[in-house]
Amino acid sequence: MVYSFTVIFGMTFATAHVLAEWLSLYWYYPWLDIPMHILGGVVVMLIVASLRTMGTPIRHLSRWGNVVLFSTILLCWELFGIYRYGGLKPDFWSDTLIDLVFGVGGIITGFLLVRVLERIDTLTK
Repeated sequence: MVYSFTVIFGMTFATAHVLAEWLSLYWYYPWLDIPMHILGGVVVMLIVASLRTMGTPIRHLSRWGNVVLFSTILLCWELFGIYRYGGLKPDFWSDTLIDLVFGVGGIITGFLLVRVLERIDTLTK
């Protein structure tokens, strides 16, 4: 169940992000960045949970290994943003800190969602 939810939710999020970029919605509506970082964190958690169910090596990560994995993913996304937009913006540090906080909030939300989906899956079997 987690895998199919990941595909549907991930594709919907990716489509929304591409449309927001294409229509310049992040520039017209600066507040849109925050919910997209939260939803991006949820997507990251869903992808990691799906990979775990597939028996990949991340299934055996310790708690600290998970912290390192998620931190790396979040930092790489922010570094990609620097590369994508051609350098640091004037408000880089404050914007990046806010992005990371809401990304972590999305990962925590995604963790809770995965727990609910797994519980529903066990109850329906």
